[in-house]
Amino acid sequence: MNATLSLLLFVSLIFGLSVSAKDFTAAKTMSFQGEGENWSGTFTAEIPDGEITQAGKLKYKGQDLDSLGRVICTFETAAGKIVAESLLAGTSTDAPIGEKGTIESIGMGGNKSLMSKTEVVKVTVKWDGKSESFNLHKQ
Repeated sequence: MNATLSLLLFVSLIFGLSVSAKDFTAAKTMSFQGEGENWSGTFTAEIPDGEITQAGKLKYKGQDLDSLGRVICTFETAAGKIVAESLLAGTSTDAPIGEKGTIESIGMGGNKSLMSKTEVVKVTVKWDGKSESFNLHKQ
């Protein structure tokens, strides 16, 4: 009887540890959204066991896409920032593939603890001699 009870306790302990380990290693996804006068944006951060993957996307709200030229965008979090510079997608043969009027930025790395505490992502966009800053808020 003692051996059966010991075995049952051992199996329960192992099962409990495996469930806890799965919860601990599951990737956490953080999502942010917001918009400014000329741009709307989203930002996601995947926080797995390894490196953080951050992805930001901006969409121009105006109609004159071809006149914008090169766009520089910065997504800044408590864990650092990622920057992209390119033409908007779908505006010329030299532009990246993607949803027309968008620019995307992807980055790896950063401090997991600081990223987990991020409530707001600050966005700065520069284009055609203009600049706009706005915040993306945690969803």
